[in-house]
Amino acid sequence: MTALLRVIYRIAWKDLLGDMRHRSALVAMLFFMVATLILFQAAFEPDRRQALQLLPGLLWVTALFSSMLGLGRVFQAEDEDGALEGLLLAPIPRGAIFLGKWCSNLLLTVMIETALVPLTLILFNVDRWADLGAMLAILWLGTLGLTGLGVLLAAMTQRARARESLLALLLLPLVTPLLIAGVQAMAALLQHDLLSAWPWLQLMLVFDLVYLAVTPWAFGWLMQD
Repeated sequence: MTALLRVIYRIAWKDLLGDMRHRSALVAMLFFMVATLILFQAAFEPDRRQALQLLPGLLWVTALFSSMLGLGRVFQAEDEDGALEGLLLAPIPRGAIFLGKWCSNLLLTVMIETALVPLTLILFNVDRWADLGAMLAILWLGTLGLTGLGVLLAAMTQRARARESLLALLLLPLVTPLLIAGVQAMAALLQHDLLSAWPWLQLMLVFDLVYLAVTPWAFGWLMQD
């Protein structure tokens, strides 16, 4: 178990170092996040009541498409250098490769979401700073399943000619139930209706468990010779 965790850690750390060194994925995700928030604010110019209604969907849509920019680059470096085949031939479980990739993409997406929520509250002039921790927790809970499913589909579409478009076409229908649950939970939280939020949080947890139980096995099957 210790050796397996060490493999997962090294793969995740390698990817995070590469992202921080080149900053291509991180900069693209940040730029998209800021541009989306500014466009929505300029287009709707909502008052505080309208902003509270707009916030749950806006946060999840921005988080989804920002994460997809990172997912499109999960296997890009190894594929361009020809290192992916070497990684697959290494005497380590295929599931460990998946979990390392998932951890690095999860941390990258969590970093973006940590900046997303306070920036949204500032731009839309919404005074819900007391709920900041709970809003982040809901986003992070949904991100567990979103990135798990996304890494699997990124591996599936890596060799495709239009991999970004294909990734979006495959990911969006499969992740929609999780997003709906996340939007409903966030809306209930902003209305201070925690009893209504709880069933949606349970549903999100179920989707996370299903996605994260199936995707490492599916990755190993997908990457068989």
